[in-house]
Formats: sequence, C-alpha cells, structure tokens
Amino acid sequence: MGAIQVASSLKGAKSRTQGRKSRSTGTKATTRVASSGDSQAVLIRKLKAHASDLEKELEARTHELAEAREHLTEAVEQQTATSEVLRVISSSPGELEPVFHAMLENATRICEAKFGTLNLYDGSVFEIAAHYNVPPAFVETGLHKVIRPHPSSAHAKVVHTKQVVHIEDLTRTTPYREGDPAVTAIGDLGGARTIVIVPMIKDDRLVGTMVIYRQEVRPFTDKQVELLTNFAEGRHRHREHAAAK
Repeated sequence: MGAIQVASSLKGAKSRTQGRKSRSTGTKATTRVASSGDSQAVLIRKLKAHASDLEKELEARTHELAEAREHLTEAVEQQTATSEVLRVISSSPGELEPVFHAMLENATRICEAKFGTLNLYDGSVFEIAAHYNVPPAFVETGLHKVIRPHPSSAHAKVVHTKQVVHIEDLTRTTPYREGDPAVTAIGDLGGARTIVIVPMIKDDRLVGTMVIYRQEVRPFTDKQVELLTNFAEGRHRHREHAAAK
C-alpha cells in the first residue's frame, strides 16, 4: 500500500514537472514568435522609409532633368534668335529697321507675348523705331508713333530710374484711370494688360525702350525679363554691326 502511494506521488510530481516544462516551452515559443513579429515590423518600417527616400530622390532627379531640358531649349531658342538677327544684318547692310524688327519679333515670340514695340528716346519723347504684331485698331490711331510719357506712366518711370518696369495690369494704373489717350488706347484698342518695359542704355544714357505686351493678366517670369534685357543690351552691338556693314 505504501509502495503504491509513493509511485502515485512520483507520477504526480513527474506530471507537474512536465506541465511546467510544457508551459515554459510554450512561453519561449510565444516570445520567439513575438520577437520575430517585432523584427518584421521594424524591417517593414525600414523598407518603407527607404522606398520613400528613393521616391524623393527620383522626383529630385526628374525635376533636375526637366530643368536641364528647359535650359537647353531656352539656349537653343536664344541661339536661333541671335542667328536670325545676324542673318538680317547680313542681308540688310546699313539698314536698322529690319534689324530692330527681327530683334523685336524674336523677343516677343520667345517671351510668349502678343505684340511689341521698340522706341528711341531723344531726351524728351519716345519715337517708334519698330513694332511687331501690334493690333491694327491701335496702329490706326497713330498714337504709337510718338510717346509723350504721362508723369505717372511706366515710360516716365523708366526715364527716371533707367530700370525695368513690369506692369501686371495696365487697366489698374493711374494713367489708364485718368484717361491718358495713349495709355487708354493701348489698353482698349490694343487689349494690352501685362507689360514689361526694358530700357536701352548706352554710355549710362537712356536711348530707348523695348516693350512687350500680353493681352491677358499674366506676369512675365524673371527669366523672360532677363531674356528681353539681353535683347535690349544686344541691340547696340547689332546696331553697330549693321552700321559697319
């Protein structure tokens, strides 16, 4: 009887030990699974972060490529425009009007304007030297031939500052509101809205302006203003070249 109780006791103890081992094993397995799950979660986060970085880098490279192509296109257009002006100079020796017209046409087209004028300044008034694609209704008034700047006009500001003047909306300017004939005519008959006027300077003296117009309110970009400025600065070289011919 005593032997049976001892055996039963040993069997129970063994069973309890095995139970503890089983629970311990289960706990370790659960820990390993949880640890594995955490590692996978960390790995997924790292992969997502890496993918996001790659996507940003790709966007940056794509943007750089687009800018490079844009600069190349602009360079080709400018080179083509310069070649056109030089061709006109060669074919029209000593004649300035065709040269002015070629410069103005190319500047207007490349800067996405609608029409343009090139005016020479004698110290008092501006006289038209060339115009491109100016609306006939405005041309018929004859007001484009001689510009006597309104005191608050853009041309008056150019005379005083010798700096580029950029008008976002002509109809909001003082000369237009006050009914200045030339300004209202270019606005109402010519449809001019956004305008940029670039001074032409020689020996620190204002000798003229190059003006391009849009028939909608859409400011010119800094690059377009810079391009027009380059055309205006190049005008003297072209003029001297043409005169030398």
